[in-house]
Amino acid sequence: MKNKWKILIVDDDLSILRSYQKYLESEGYTVFTADDGRAGYIMIEKERPDLVLLDINMPVKSGLDLLADLNKTFDKKDVPLIIMLTAYGDLDAAVRAMNLGAYEFLSKPVPLEKLRSTVECALETLTLKERVAYFIEPDNTPFKDTIIGRDPLMIDIYKTISSLKGNKATILVTGESGTGKEMVAKAIHENTVPEEPFIAINCAAVPENLIESELMGYVKGAFTGANANREGKLEAVKGGTLVLDEISEMPYEFQTKLLRVIQEKDFYPIGATEKKRFNGRIVALTNKNLKELVEKGKFREDLFYRLNVITISVPPLRNHISDLEMLILHFIKKANFIMNTSIQSITKEAVDYLRSHTWPGNIRELENTIQRASIKAKDKILTRDSFSFLVPEKKEQTEQKAKHNTLDEIVMPEKLTPLRDVERNYIEFVLKQTNWHKGKTAELLGITRPTLDKRIEEFGLHKDV
Repeated sequence: MKNKWKILIVDDDLSILRSYQKYLESEGYTVFTADDGRAGYIMIEKERPDLVLLDINMPVKSGLDLLADLNKTFDKKDVPLIIMLTAYGDLDAAVRAMNLGAYEFLSKPVPLEKLRSTVECALETLTLKERVAYFIEPDNTPFKDTIIGRDPLMIDIYKTISSLKGNKATILVTGESGTGKEMVAKAIHENTVPEEPFIAINCAAVPENLIESELMGYVKGAFTGANANREGKLEAVKGGTLVLDEISEMPYEFQTKLLRVIQEKDFYPIGATEKKRFNGRIVALTNKNLKELVEKGKFREDLFYRLNVITISVPPLRNHISDLEMLILHFIKKANFIMNTSIQSITKEAVDYLRSHTWPGNIRELENTIQRASIKAKDKILTRDSFSFLVPEKKEQTEQKAKHNTLDEIVMPEKLTPLRDVERNYIEFVLKQTNWHKGKTAELLGITRPTLDKRIEEFGLHKDV
């Protein structure tokens, strides 16, 4: 809609002034005029035009003086877009005007078609600026990856991590795939023993017959091929942090040995007769419900309770979507630093579109999405079109998911349901909404924490991880 734009023409040549005014008004713009720089300044203060066509050489106050005054007295974001109008021989003055922030300069007399196209381009720039949600400040400092978020659920995680200084309790970090469990483990390490080694091992990636030697090491001659002593991860970590990712995939037979390490703080390398001391902290990560695996006989109950001394539940992105903007900016900066991209901003439409996505892959999916868009970007602004590759969730999946998660479906089911079932379903619903934050859930339900714990046990509720 062109007619929303206001244009001011400042020129002491009245024939040019009237000609440009008439033409631009015929194009649908609202046009104001002034015949010298001082009158132009007053008009800018009064009408707040979007664009100013400003002649350089004028009586009372020149165009350059007016531009300098605007830069002194207006905030940068409030200075209108300036197109300088120059006569032949004013090229040096035009360059000075560009240095003062002018958008473009045109040599008079300006053909009307040239005037139209330049004005349109300038206003397209303003349109884009209006749509930009965030500008990314250039940052040349080394990039540091870390957990991000200001949602209360994330604040609780920060508080837990801060409380870990001075102890080496075993920690269980749970959460869906891609929620950032590894980053939580690194944050624990950096906040407690940053000078010590940080070692991570994926239990699912190590063959069953090698998990013991990988963790405990072996001595020379322990088996065929053991031609020298090998230090295991339990020893190599020293006083640092040993991360056992996908702990649910650890072989059942080896779980007893890991339990002993946690309980006794020592271990025997394969073939050794002397014990080694374990001085580190174990942080176990899982995206599965270990309690369910215990009930199915796929995970040792005694190990589960030893791991479950301190539990940190990392919420899925959909449960702290208020952190989305912060995460987007973080990942744009990361892409700029690591992948040598140069994204400077992202539009509001793009952010809104990303917010509408369900993020089944959580933060990992968001990071990969930002990287892909940054690499493919044709300019330095990420727009809605930059994410055209993002496949929306199928309509039937969204509808089915909504049906099983809406409050109406829980408290007003299609079929008459016993009150006990409604109570169970509602408590489970609130627990999921708070990512199983029991204090917040009890407050929302208007019951005490012991009563909530009793209901959870009575109804057999458990957290899906």
